[in-house]
Amino acid sequence: MDATLMEHQKLGLSWLRKMEEGSNKGGILADDMGLGKTVQALALILARPSDDSLRKTTLIIAPVALMKQWEKEIKTKVKTHHQLKVHVYHGAGKKCNFNRLRQNDVVLTTFGTLGAEFKKKKELVNRMAGQQAENLAALEELPLVGEKCKWYRVIIDEAQCIKNKSTLNAQAAMELQSIHRLCMTGTPMMNSVDELYSLIKFLRIGPYDEWSEFNLHFARPIKSTNNSERTKQNAMKKLQALLKAILLRRTKSSLIDGKPIITIPPKHVHQVQVTFSTPELELYKALESKTQVTFNRYLRQNSVQNNYANILVLLLRLRQMCCHPHLINDLSINTSVKDIPENDLKAMAAQLGDDVVARLKGHEGEGFECPVCYDGVTNPTIFIPCGHNTCSECFTKLVDPQRAIQAGDERAQPRCPECRNDIRHDRITDFQHFIKVHMPEKDDDANSGDDEDGDSSSDSDESEDDEDETLGGFIVDDEDEGVTDNDQGDADESKVQKPKGKGKKSKGKGKAKEANSGKSLKFKKTLPQLKKESMRNKAAKDKYLRRLKADWITSAKINKTVEVLQEIEDNDPSEKTIVFSQFTSLLDLLEVPLSEKNVRYQRYDGSMKASDRVDAVNTFMETTTCKLMLISLKAGNAGLNLNKASHVIILDPFWNPYIEEQAVDRAHRMMQKREVHVHRLLVPGTVEDRILELQERKREMISMALDETAAKGIARLGRRELGFLFGVNTLD
Repeated sequence: MDATLMEHQKLGLSWLRKMEEGSNKGGILADDMGLGKTVQALALILARPSDDSLRKTTLIIAPVALMKQWEKEIKTKVKTHHQLKVHVYHGAGKKCNFNRLRQNDVVLTTFGTLGAEFKKKKELVNRMAGQQAENLAALEELPLVGEKCKWYRVIIDEAQCIKNKSTLNAQAAMELQSIHRLCMTGTPMMNSVDELYSLIKFLRIGPYDEWSEFNLHFARPIKSTNNSERTKQNAMKKLQALLKAILLRRTKSSLIDGKPIITIPPKHVHQVQVTFSTPELELYKALESKTQVTFNRYLRQNSVQNNYANILVLLLRLRQMCCHPHLINDLSINTSVKDIPENDLKAMAAQLGDDVVARLKGHEGEGFECPVCYDGVTNPTIFIPCGHNTCSECFTKLVDPQRAIQAGDERAQPRCPECRNDIRHDRITDFQHFIKVHMPEKDDDANSGDDEDGDSSSDSDESEDDEDETLGGFIVDDEDEGVTDNDQGDADESKVQKPKGKGKKSKGKGKAKEANSGKSLKFKKTLPQLKKESMRNKAAKDKYLRRLKADWITSAKINKTVEVLQEIEDNDPSEKTIVFSQFTSLLDLLEVPLSEKNVRYQRYDGSMKASDRVDAVNTFMETTTCKLMLISLKAGNAGLNLNKASHVIILDPFWNPYIEEQAVDRAHRMMQKREVHVHRLLVPGTVEDRILELQERKREMISMALDETAAKGIARLGRRELGFLFGVNTLD
């Protein structure tokens, strides 16, 4: 190699060689992000070439975005006289058969390409009875999973991509024929113990590569709430023993000869307590009581799992209330359809087949769960024609052309995360417009007497209104909503609404109106409409921010954020800060006091053009006067290098702590010169406290299995865990 391996990488190479030379024929390299898994795998390819010229090729399967990185690593890290012959089986490179592929030392391909070929194989197998000879020949010619495709080594990079054993990607990986097999992932158990099964199945570690055995010995005893603690511990010990035999994991804090394997200034995590104002506390308690009523009804009806997505939405609203009461009225905004005309969205919804319509109608009372981030969604982006859906931010990431450009293939086609069919940014609708077409009786806009579509060319298209808009009027009583114990209901039961009657006006003091005061203004355009328009150009964004200022109220979290930022500035004016939130509207609200204080900042979220996001990062990294960046957690938790920042503020906890840790790693990474301070803003005595406690329980379980302290992620929540989050029971 034309590169010197670090000490931990040398040890990793020795382990990889030992695994291939042993009976397992491979294993799982689970080093933390940034420790050089790619370099270690490349060193293995060079150190253990095949002796058989007809079976010499290493097949590497990785996400599209890593294709160029692998090519670059092979080109720059291998000496010229040992250079490997590489073929990229993706895009235009797919026009070849296995006989041509096996002439290369390395073949690079993507999960999508592999999954599509396996889908084709399944279709051919299903047609075998009718035209056996013809289909058998086609089966044999498949370049990756055909009967003749015998690889020397298969490496799966980012192996968490096959964690779901029922997906095409996982099934395709398990079909591959090779002598040696290697999984590379920094998160071998991102969600639950079950996810290890796909990796073990791929590695063919018997007898646990059969689901019945894995489930009997590990999954069932560890996950079941009916088992004793001793049973769980025994199962965990067995799992630890299995992983010790097949998995190597080092973290940034791991030691070699008493010294850290890499040297980065330390990271300090500060839990910053946020205290609700009295009106905010009253509002939160009222909303929490209503959600507990709904959840208890699901418990009595034994329908928790049937209403899982709906329950996630109830929890979402509690999380939003911890940040700012206005967020609850902002749930319907879908940034992915911002540039599509209303009539086109309806036309797309009308193209859905009857079976898809029936499936989506079934979600009306259940809510939706994004298959990418696993969060609750009220107004998902719906793909045409399959009808599968994601939250708007995850859709924006799926179709981001910058991903394909970075991967060196501008023609790369994004695919549906569930059925793997092609998806296009102009072939979508959202659930709001689905309702308008297929469930007009449920369309609140059509049934309302308000004119929300009025427009105005002025910047102040508003008139005064005597309606009381204080926080005390947000909660609607159960009697007003007609809630009964036998009513299935939906997430709207906990919806925060504006009061219908008039009330007394109260005047706010100072520029920032307190949460229980302020005169409301009635506008011709709704705030969601202006927010949607604000994503199109700077003038529209300025108009949206002016509206926010006109009817703006602060919150405890916004006040605390401004306070923390001021403390950072007072302590060292040269330090830079990044602020993360999963709610883009909370970042919008934070922009109001920042602009009033003339704070210079950059913004990074999924609604921005790729070029604008790049410009924002460059400005933040290269300009000394720009010391603050506001980032959407889903859009910017991975892939960004922001090591000029030494402070990270997390405004709201996410289900999956791994997502938060990825966000912090934007600053706490190689080349960081300062100590990094992470400020986690939390409201005690709320759902945020319970999320943290649940995360720690899950961390302990996964850490025990991996025998490391850096495990990441929480599983799909069980019944007891959901009850704990709503405050209706304990975890024990």
